[in-house]
Amino acid sequence: MYASWFSYPITKPYPFRWFTAVTILGGVFLTIIFTLVNLASSGFYLKPVYTNDPNGTVTNKTHWYMKPPFNWEGDLAVKCQPKFLSVGDRFFTSNLGLQYEVKSITSSMNETQKPTSLPSVPYLNNTLENCFLTKAALNLHKSDTAARATWWLSWKTSYTVATASCLIVTDLGTVNLTLGVQYAGENDYVYDYVIDDNYTTHASTWWGTRLSNAYFAGILASMSQIEYSDTSYLAHGVITYTRNQTQENIRSPEFFQVDKWFITSDGYIDQSVDKLPNSVEEGLHHAKLLHSLVSVDLGSCRSPNLLLGQKGLHYAISAPDNANRRPGGLLYGTAPDMGAPWLFTRIPGPGESAGNATLLNETYSDFTPMMGHLGCNNATIVAQYLCSVPQRKSTGTMLLAIVLADLVFLQAAWKILNLISESLLPSKDPRVNSCQGCSGALYQDTQMESLSNSAEAGGIHERGGSMDESTTRLITP
Repeated sequence: MYASWFSYPITKPYPFRWFTAVTILGGVFLTIIFTLVNLASSGFYLKPVYTNDPNGTVTNKTHWYMKPPFNWEGDLAVKCQPKFLSVGDRFFTSNLGLQYEVKSITSSMNETQKPTSLPSVPYLNNTLENCFLTKAALNLHKSDTAARATWWLSWKTSYTVATASCLIVTDLGTVNLTLGVQYAGENDYVYDYVIDDNYTTHASTWWGTRLSNAYFAGILASMSQIEYSDTSYLAHGVITYTRNQTQENIRSPEFFQVDKWFITSDGYIDQSVDKLPNSVEEGLHHAKLLHSLVSVDLGSCRSPNLLLGQKGLHYAISAPDNANRRPGGLLYGTAPDMGAPWLFTRIPGPGESAGNATLLNETYSDFTPMMGHLGCNNATIVAQYLCSVPQRKSTGTMLLAIVLADLVFLQAAWKILNLISESLLPSKDPRVNSCQGCSGALYQDTQMESLSNSAEAGGIHERGGSMDESTTRLITP
């Protein structure tokens, strides 16, 4: 018979009563466990996705197969890369209002330590905290050379420079952001400097933009009525409103600290102009409106605000302490003696064109029934984040991977069970090392040896050189 290089093992049943039950039940149990484990390790892969809500993505995408004991390494956990917020970046918030530019980023461990300037900071959709308008500077420019009183168009090239401050919590700790507000002041019925001013969903922003424009136009109108002297006029100047953080009453005239300086047409600098009360007062109310608008947009819902309640809105529309807007004031009512007075005395209603503008002192009663709720929501910086999210493989690929992995694990479990059982065999069966076909001969030899020993001990002797018939039957298997 030909003998190949390869051989096959000869097997025989295990002599343990428990072996069959353990093998079947244990195999079923291990198949279930291995399938669950392999489902986590072989049935999914990490897919890159972009999202604007990384925190929600991490929370909503956490499933059982990502956790121990099914996934000890944690390589199926959802991970999102932070956005690096750098000096010079521009952004808008989740409230879809104004745009901002990052002017500086500073960090300090405590109040006694000097702040450290940072070029950038990792940002992962952290909520903006403690935001407020720090300063609003009115840069006033006269575009003509008339010394007499004119109209607001003489100061149309004027603009506002505003800055705000916010805190965010990052991996580097709490950092302070100084933000440049992308708002230059608008003196017409144009409100495109905010992204969304829907009067039902963003009512506070809607009121803030309309009133800010009206009061900015009021500043220019009041400046146009100043007659500085017979031989010169105010050519350029700055009125700065700096937030006084010790004053929490937004209606107080001390809510902002006011500084001003002007250059006259003949080159003199005047820091104590006594002919500006109307412009300074109108500018103060404009700064309060801008502070309220920025606070709503940056999600600073607990800061002083004129746009979050009905009483505050009444004050925002027509402040009783603003002499310009009281009866007899420069800008009261229709202001018929002023040029193009509708820009600072009227605003168009929700969905209305500029031709249907309503007087300011009538807007509350006319517009409120159509408006949505005055409100404020927490704000985050709008950005896209790259996240790795577990994605299930196709059914065929997943089943093939799981079956192959299960077979490998079950084979290993079978080998371990065999090793344990084989170590117990010598004590259970003396024929452990004999094949099933050889077991009969081995059994005969064993019985012969046993009978021989018994015969010698009991005096049994062979007669006629052979055993008797009963002995022969005894040792025959």
